[in-house]
Order: sequence, then structure tokens, then C-alpha cells
Amino acid sequence: MENRAVIRTELAIIGSGMAGMAAALFAANRKIPAVVAGGAGGFEYASGLLDLWGLTRPDQGYCKNPWQGIGQIAKIWPSHPFSKIPEPNITQAFEELIAGLKNHGLDYTGLPRENSRIITAFGTAKPTYRLPVTMEHNATALKEKPATLLLDFNGLREFRAKFVQQVLASAWPQIRVAAIDFPQMSQRSELFTPLMAQAMETEQVQDKFAAAVKPLLKDELFLGLPAILGIHRSQDILNRLQKLLEVKIFEIPTSPVSVPGIRLKETFKRALTGTCVTLLPNQRIISAASNLREFCLDTNSQPGIGTTRIQAKNCLLATGRFLSNGLISGPKGIQESVFNLRVDQPETREHWHGENYFDPKGHAVNLAGLPTDENLRPTDKNNSPAHENLYAAGSILAGQDWMRNRSGTGLSIATAFYAIKQMGLSQK
Repeated sequence: MENRAVIRTELAIIGSGMAGMAAALFAANRKIPAVVAGGAGGFEYASGLLDLWGLTRPDQGYCKNPWQGIGQIAKIWPSHPFSKIPEPNITQAFEELIAGLKNHGLDYTGLPRENSRIITAFGTAKPTYRLPVTMEHNATALKEKPATLLLDFNGLREFRAKFVQQVLASAWPQIRVAAIDFPQMSQRSELFTPLMAQAMETEQVQDKFAAAVKPLLKDELFLGLPAILGIHRSQDILNRLQKLLEVKIFEIPTSPVSVPGIRLKETFKRALTGTCVTLLPNQRIISAASNLREFCLDTNSQPGIGTTRIQAKNCLLATGRFLSNGLISGPKGIQESVFNLRVDQPETREHWHGENYFDPKGHAVNLAGLPTDENLRPTDKNNSPAHENLYAAGSILAGQDWMRNRSGTGLSIATAFYAIKQMGLSQK
């Protein structure tokens, strides 16, 4: 007979990506008993940056003030989730989340009400609202363009300082490039940033790194390198290396697997340890049912453990879109994968995309997702809540194109906060 553990809780959060983990933190702050289940989340693919709103229209360029961009949403995308959330709630969501991360060792910075721009591994300038302290000098250096050394590591394929230099050469001529072997890994044919970051946690490796870099510095004021300054103590490592090298250091976010994304995930886990929130890592929902009183969710089996059944009075759906299987596309259209909820989408697949891939209006399929009422509860064909106690947050929501607008993290944070708020479950 199969073993089955049963967990009874006030709130079930389905999804362990940015929206799900932010919702879990907000629930913990309010002493709301909750269980988080779902896939592994997409943190390994995340830059670690906290975007809010970066781009309204390509021909207008990036938004210096994200709040001005959000102020235009109601006219351009009337069904956008941000149009349902008062601005003070979005502000409070960011402030509460950033404070929670800081309390557990991951500090963020940024301008009061403006976006900063940072260098990416592609040499482009990316707008973001809040950035890790390890990237603070990235924004400063890009703005001031001082003499800067960009560092390559022999065997690291996911970052090329020379490429970044070439892209920025005309606007930033005072960039110089050098390469070193990473301490204690010179025999490896290929390097990976997560392994480098783990090694950088030790002072022995930090000292060897500083000894290798110091002779390369000339009159540079800044040193840029891929994001490898540890997993758990990145700010301490940054401060120590800056003292050793007497130069301002900044990280550049790299392609997956992303160290800043891993830092964010690990910080969420630390913040939730010992709280009223239970994490069921890497356990997807295999069946879901509900009645007027509660939700009954079964997770996938683990060898020797069996399934886990979650019985909850309230549920938050934060399963993401296609890559995380929150939405599933097929010949007959797009379906929601857990409760088979109604999905706003083009009438036929032929209308998913425009003829021009770079159409400034974007593509209709990118706006597909769950329609909700003003409280972020998914609605049925009659525009009534599918369930009184079912809410949704994050990229699964209809009416938004987070990738195009550079707003994915902000969407997740704000909608998770607002959904938790609308539940009215605070136990404080």
C-alpha cells in the first residue's frame, strides 16, 4: 500500500519560482500557515535583478522612471495585472521583500524611484529597479565610463570579457581586458560559475585570486568580472576583495546557470526556515480537486516516501507559463495545467504570432494567461471567480508581456503580495 503523508494548512502555494517564493515570504511575515509545492522554480535562469518596469515601447527606449511606465498601463493594456494593484501596494511589496532578503544576508540597492542600467554579459545595458549590492558599481561604471579592467577566466565559456569590450568600445574606450586561471581549477578544461562561486567562499581562494589579479591592474578604478563572488556571503567577499585589490569591483550577470539566481533561491530558503511555511522542494502537483471548503492537492511520489496530500482552505497558483508547464500549448490551444482554468488566448493558433517577428506591437500569444477579477482570482466563462479562495500570481496572469516590458520580477512580487493581501488571512 502506498504511503501518503497528509498536510493540512491554511494556504497552498503552487509554484516555487519568484512569485511562489515571494508569496511564501509574505505569508510567513503574516504568520499564515502555508505549504509551497511545485517544480524546482526558475531561479537558475534568473539574473538576480529585481526588475519593475523597463520598457513600454521599443521606439521610446528604456524607462528611466518605471512608475511613469506603470502609469501608462491602463491606457495601453487595460487588463494588465498592474492596473488592478494600487501603486502603494507595489511599493510596499518591493520594500517588504527587499527587507526580508536583507535580513538573511542578501542586500539590494538602487535609485529611489528610478531604474539603474547595468552591463550584461552581451555588452548591452539592461534597466533594472533593484540590483544586488555586488552589482552596484556595475551601474556606476556604466554611467561614468572610467578606466576599467574586465576579467576573463581561462576555461569559462559563459562569459567573454573581450566580447563585452568590443560591444562597448565606441562609447567606453577605457576598458581593458585580461585573463587568469581560476585558483585551484587550472587543470579543468571547462569552468562553471556555480563551482567558482562555491570555491570563492574560502579566504584561501580569495587570497589567491587577489594575488593573480593585482599585477594586472594599472590605473583602473574598477574591476568587472562574471558573477562568482560566492553563494552565501557575496557582500562580505566583495568587501574583502576590494580591500585587498584597492579597486571597486562589480559583478556582471551571466547566462544560466546563474549564480545571482541561486543566491536569491538560497536566501528565500533561509528566510523561510523555522517559519509557519513548509517547503516541499521539487514536488509537482499531479492531481488537484476542490469543493466549497478546501483544496485537495496530491504531489508526485518520491522513492521510499510516497505521495504527499495537501489539504488547504486557500490556494495561490503561481506556476508560471510554458517553460514551467503552468500553461500547456497544443493543437487545440492553450490549457492551464493544474485546475484546467479558463485561459485568455487568441481564437486560433494562426493568430498567436504576427508576420513580423520584431513587430513593435508584440505577439498576441505573449498576452495569453489567466484572466482574473480585481482580487486576482481566476475567472470562469461568466467572469465570475472560479473558486472563492483560489488566487493567481506571476507570469501565468493574462494581459501582460513581462519579457517585452522587462517586468517579470516586479510582476511576480507585486501580484504575490496583492494576492496574499486580498486573502485577508493575516494572523499578526
